[in-house]
Amino acid sequence: MPYHMEEQPTWLLSVHHISRSESIMATPSNKQRVGTRLIASTTAPKNNTSATTGQGTGGARPRPGSSHVEAEDRPRRFRKPLTYFLRHPVDAAWGWLSSVRTAILLIAAITIICLLGIYFVQAPGEVLNDPASYTAWLQQNALPRYGSLTPIFDALQFFTIFSSWYFLLLLTILATSIIVCTLNRAPAIWHNFKHPVIRRPDKFYQHALERITFTHPDPIAFTHTRLRQRHYRVRSSVTDDEEPVTYLYANKNSWATLATFVFHAALVTLLMAGVLSQWHGFPPNSPARRVLPSPLVSLSDSLAGFTFDQPLPTGQSAVVYPRGTPHNISFRVNNFTAAFGPHTGLATDYVTDLSVYRDGQLVARSNHLRVNDPLAYNGIIFHQSSLIPSVTLTVSDASGCLVCAQSIILDQTGTVQGLQVDFAKGIPIAGTSYTLTVLFPHAPSLQLPQVAHPFFIISIGTAGAPATTNKAVARLQVGQTGHSFDNQWAITVNNATEATVLLVTKDSGSPLIWPTSIILILSLCITFYFPQRRLWLRIQGQHIHVAALPEHFTNIRADLLALARHATSSTHPLTSTPN
Repeated sequence: MPYHMEEQPTWLLSVHHISRSESIMATPSNKQRVGTRLIASTTAPKNNTSATTGQGTGGARPRPGSSHVEAEDRPRRFRKPLTYFLRHPVDAAWGWLSSVRTAILLIAAITIICLLGIYFVQAPGEVLNDPASYTAWLQQNALPRYGSLTPIFDALQFFTIFSSWYFLLLLTILATSIIVCTLNRAPAIWHNFKHPVIRRPDKFYQHALERITFTHPDPIAFTHTRLRQRHYRVRSSVTDDEEPVTYLYANKNSWATLATFVFHAALVTLLMAGVLSQWHGFPPNSPARRVLPSPLVSLSDSLAGFTFDQPLPTGQSAVVYPRGTPHNISFRVNNFTAAFGPHTGLATDYVTDLSVYRDGQLVARSNHLRVNDPLAYNGIIFHQSSLIPSVTLTVSDASGCLVCAQSIILDQTGTVQGLQVDFAKGIPIAGTSYTLTVLFPHAPSLQLPQVAHPFFIISIGTAGAPATTNKAVARLQVGQTGHSFDNQWAITVNNATEATVLLVTKDSGSPLIWPTSIILILSLCITFYFPQRRLWLRIQGQHIHVAALPEHFTNIRADLLALARHATSSTHPLTSTPN
């Protein structure tokens, strides 16, 4: 009577399972292993727990692929690479940088960061080097959008993500990876260029993906002539057998393979130019300034870029670097003119006459500085950015001595009762505890030169004190004078005009971007439009065997068919091989 499934003994179930799983792929060695496992299953005790669980000294070993084996092998899998890295750090780093997985990981990480940079609003370059301006930008642009998450996003540098340390680090590692991969391939590429394989094994001519066989009465002279007519360079090798065999190697545009070095060099240069363009130097309180050698810190500072807006009234000067910097660069606005459209009220053209000085000497000047016509000196570029209203006023005491005389830039804007108000506040008056505030209300569609009779509201008071304690409040037009409440000070508006706003930038990477981009495109064009072509020929008697490897961006089959077609149509043998 046959056994039911629940009544079959354990050893019989083991035999049944093993025989079914291994009978399909049974080989002599497999059959031997099946027999061994069968004996082990039949001789094992029925209730031996250690045999079924793999525990104990006499139990069966766990099967490969089981969770128990994976748990044991997992620490070993990570321990071996770590041990190798500690013993051979240079080789391990070189292998990691030359890995395709590393390149994919780096490109994916850079792509994710770029997508984050597209999603999050980015701070303009003019505020990056000024903490106060950056904080004001966060309050005005980031805080309304992201609310309480703004400090977290700011700590992660999401608002300056393209100049963040991790983005620049990824670009640098990617450039290093490209260099390592290129160096790995360089010996083989150069060897194939200088010393190509002329004689291939005979089976190559029988199994190559692109191959053809034909005959000709004078095969050597024919192949030399036809290949050189098609601008191939031909090299030959002849065997010393009783029936000699001639091997030919014909190549065309082999120099184009070296364009890969030019392409990768241009790509690395472009990546590093991007890093330099976003490099702003180490912050003043960075530990790197204390740890790194001073020459390296000085080099970092010399390569650091910056961008800032500088409003300047006519006749005023400013400096590029902080005051006290040796050999600092200063610039002065000699004149500024602006033209406005009569119907729109918008500026149609504005021109600055600018002089640049270094150590008190004039080093550069432009009397036609426009938006698309900047002035450059020593890697620093002065752009015409925009224009802004300014007021020149004086404050004198009762004896006529000047208390304050300066041009004030109205760099803030507000709206009151439908009027646009350009203003500046909190301007300290030297030698006193008072500050100066100037307001210019006007129609939103008009600029300062277009207002017929502009007036200004000027107040002098103590910072933080209520307006009722102000020393003076006056409503004045150009040329008018007002007095303080105690008649001790006189306030005069001397002039009101538009001032120029210059965008001063330094970008160490920008000079490299355009030439490198051109070289990059040219190297790609060489690769695409001048692909390498290689033919291997085996000539024995009148039989010609031609074989080729399929190359990128080329149809090598056409050259093979052209040779066969000319051989078929040729009836007269060629008597000599051309030099």
